[in-house]
Amino acid sequence: MCGIIAAVSSEEEVAPILMEGLKREEYRGYDSAGVAVLNGKGTITVRKDVGRVKQLEERYDIARLHGKVGIAHTRWATHGGVSQKNAHPQMSCHGEVAIVHNGIIENYLELKKELRAAGHAFASETDTEVIPHLIEEEYETERDPVKATLSAVKRLNGQYAFVALFKDRPDVLVGARFDAPLVVGMGERTKFLASDVLAFLAHTDRAIFLDNKELVELSPRGVRIFTIRGREVAAKSRKETQLAWELGSLTKANYAHYTLKEIHEQPTTIQSALAQDPAKVRAIAERLKGARSVVLTAAGSSYHAALLMRSRLATEAKMRCETILSGEFERELPFIGEDTAVVALSQSGETADVLEAVKMARKSKAGSVVSIVNAAGSSLARQSDQVLLLNCGPEVGVAATKSFTAQVMVGNLIIDEITGRDTMGDHKKLGALVERSLETEPLMKRLAKIYRDRPDFYFIARGGNYPVAQEGALKLKELSYIHAEGMPASELKHGTLALIEKGTPVVVIAPDGPGYDDIISNAQELAARGAEIIGVAQRPHPVFKHTVKIPASNGSIAPVLEVVPLQLLAYSMATERKNDPDYPRNLAKSVTVK
Repeated sequence: MCGIIAAVSSEEEVAPILMEGLKREEYRGYDSAGVAVLNGKGTITVRKDVGRVKQLEERYDIARLHGKVGIAHTRWATHGGVSQKNAHPQMSCHGEVAIVHNGIIENYLELKKELRAAGHAFASETDTEVIPHLIEEEYETERDPVKATLSAVKRLNGQYAFVALFKDRPDVLVGARFDAPLVVGMGERTKFLASDVLAFLAHTDRAIFLDNKELVELSPRGVRIFTIRGREVAAKSRKETQLAWELGSLTKANYAHYTLKEIHEQPTTIQSALAQDPAKVRAIAERLKGARSVVLTAAGSSYHAALLMRSRLATEAKMRCETILSGEFERELPFIGEDTAVVALSQSGETADVLEAVKMARKSKAGSVVSIVNAAGSSLARQSDQVLLLNCGPEVGVAATKSFTAQVMVGNLIIDEITGRDTMGDHKKLGALVERSLETEPLMKRLAKIYRDRPDFYFIARGGNYPVAQEGALKLKELSYIHAEGMPASELKHGTLALIEKGTPVVVIAPDGPGYDDIISNAQELAARGAEIIGVAQRPHPVFKHTVKIPASNGSIAPVLEVVPLQLLAYSMATERKNDPDYPRNLAKSVTVK
């Protein structure tokens, strides 16, 4: 969702650094952007507007703003419409404090009424604006940025990560987090606060991950961390983390879009995902085997990866297992206890629903929480008993591609350990199989030209493959803005056949093996009603109007080989329809508010 980047430096002008950081966070999704810089004369200059970061930069010549401390923001509208006045930063009445904020303040109306009665005037419709007013109110009597901010946060209900800039303190930034991400970047001359390490990775690979319910004072000299109750955290207890991601991963290289680059990285990233410490995999496998029941929880594409994992756990490991959307996790609470193992899947490790699900699992005394996540220092990783990292590098495209296939492969590792079977064989050969799936790209481009104007798409599969149909539909919706539905083929007769008409494209996932004859029968039913069948299969069939040929493989790797062409189809449809596949409208990479 909203992206935050803030910097305070002993030597460097921060405006160019802030704009660079905002561009690194564009993947989070936003509708407006802004920056505030404090110059040496004690003036906070704010520039903000609706639109892209590049437009803001050019419209207001941001690089010419002078100052060694500043804050910047990309906003995803929640409270208040998309407008210049609602963009961040938000200021206090007398211009003493500027704020950038990610999250939702639930009691903002109550606070706003109280502040207005005390003489405060508001300039926006946002919930955020109460924060600088509260801090300014405290700062007028307590000229200490940390104490003023601590007093303010005690009155906030909801979730937040915010950074405050003070007009009379050119050497200080104050940040706070409660159920939303905020991380410190430790450069030599410049210190950073950001929603994501990608925002400052060009300047430092050293970070301190704030724990939940913490406040930080940042200056060029160093960092002081406090609990929101006001107790200072001992410096020796909070070590810096060396970030492993390479800056080169943040470029498009020779690709037109990050999304296409990340799709093509998968022959490498699936092997990186499999490069796990065997002892960690074994320990997690033992946890799951020792549990009476296993609950997997996730959202979006990660949920589809969880469904694939659940299918193998149930059918091959014979384990009692349930998959719950994180946003619906509360309904599972009566069945969670000390004999339950919870497995949470997430790319960012900051998805609000997933973190809330883990919190509820802890309250229900779950026996253990295991996470499969891409970001090593994320909130989810730090709240888990055991963690396996995806190792696929930063994923900039909003639509999950390489992180989804990495989750599938890590899940396979765990299940193979539980069952004692090697279902993947030589890991080094898997990359070559994915390369062959990537060879479908020219066909996907042709299909995009044929079907670009169709209003509906359907994806069907049988057995353990139906989550791939759901993932293919999700990708198409996200990138092309075409209505798409993924389902088990057995459900066609329960409503969907009524929607099929002449020319309706239906993607049929039909690998060789059990269920092949049944899925072909379903395809023939569809074709008889006018559907045009796009078969994702190892071999052509007369019922297929188009055959997307995938390499033969065993069951555990098949979902990866099947989904890669569907990712390419979604990407090709997006570009054919002149959409930006990296930044689909109305969507955010990391959904950090409920």
